[in-house]
Amino acid sequence: MEKKFYYAPVKPDRALNAEELNRPWAHYVAPFRIAPHVWSIGCNDDVSVHLIDTGAGLILIDTGLEQYLHYMIDAIWRLGFKPEDTKLILLSHWHFDHTCGVRLLQEMTGARVYISKEDEVEHQRHKDDTVPLRVLPYTVDAFYDENQPITLGSISITVRPAPGHTPGTAAFFFDDTDETTGKTYHVAMHGGLGVGTMNPAQLAKDGLPESLAHTFVRDCARYAELPVDIVLSGHLNHGNVEPNIPEDRNDYTPFVAPYLWKDLLEDRAAAVRAFYPEVYAPGKNQR
Repeated sequence: MEKKFYYAPVKPDRALNAEELNRPWAHYVAPFRIAPHVWSIGCNDDVSVHLIDTGAGLILIDTGLEQYLHYMIDAIWRLGFKPEDTKLILLSHWHFDHTCGVRLLQEMTGARVYISKEDEVEHQRHKDDTVPLRVLPYTVDAFYDENQPITLGSISITVRPAPGHTPGTAAFFFDDTDETTGKTYHVAMHGGLGVGTMNPAQLAKDGLPESLAHTFVRDCARYAELPVDIVLSGHLNHGNVEPNIPEDRNDYTPFVAPYLWKDLLEDRAAAVRAFYPEVYAPGKNQR
């Protein structure tokens, strides 16, 4: 079986590149459907935003880059929805590129904003930073509880802790049923698969404990065993998504790839283990 989906190299001239942020038209990616009731509407070739239609309102996972917010609003309309029907904004982690649009969308829609308690601490610690990006002040309404799924309409999302990329990175798990075919798919998103933040030097620079890296490795092994049919990617390279967008952007079926979840997590865990050869060398007592 040819595996079209995998952790692909980051594009050097991607939208998040400081020189490219003010050229959003050069990195535009039209919205596309990725699961029966889920669309990718980040509208750029790097950072993802996912829209979920619950039948009782919309959920957004992350809010992406401010420079692309007008494209995202346009995408919601073009897909047949109303931006003001957004009820919940679920943040995968506090980093700027995933939260730039929170304040503006919050004011536009009145949506409730969720984040982990740990990453709200980081949000407050960095709220006045302007490098690499500014983030307009926003208010968090609720924190995730692994034992309390977030339910709206037909969708019930279990949010599990997945620290590493940030102290409070979240992973999302839910089922999505296609009413036309009757098929139900297990959908998941790990909110922080970029491992550069987990090398020893970066953790020290950020004032964060090395234990985050080792927790990430353990959680990847644990979560990799869960059955997942469709992976939502926080960045388009987290799955080599962009080259595999079908011509029919309403056709989600090419993204049904049950191997991808396990492959992604094993690949990212291996990358982190490589930062700590003294810990993960054969025969060592691994943490």
